[in-house]
Amino acid sequence: MKKILELDTNLFISIGFISMCIGVIWMSYAEEKNIIQLGLIVLGGLLSISGTIIGFIQNRKIIKEGKDQ
Repeated sequence: MKKILELDTNLFISIGFISMCIGVIWMSYAEEKNIIQLGLIVLGGLLSISGTIIGFIQNRKIIKEGKDQ
């Protein structure tokens, strides 16, 4: 758990956003919709959401440490 909280949240959010954009652009220009396109969108969303959750936890941890000192 500690290793996960030490990760950079900007990577999760940016990779998730890029993945979602690729999936949406691919889906808009393709004539046939398939599960890979939807998977890219869902994967990107999950990465972005997990990055924001980790960021909130890191931020709360920093605030708690600041109040303790």
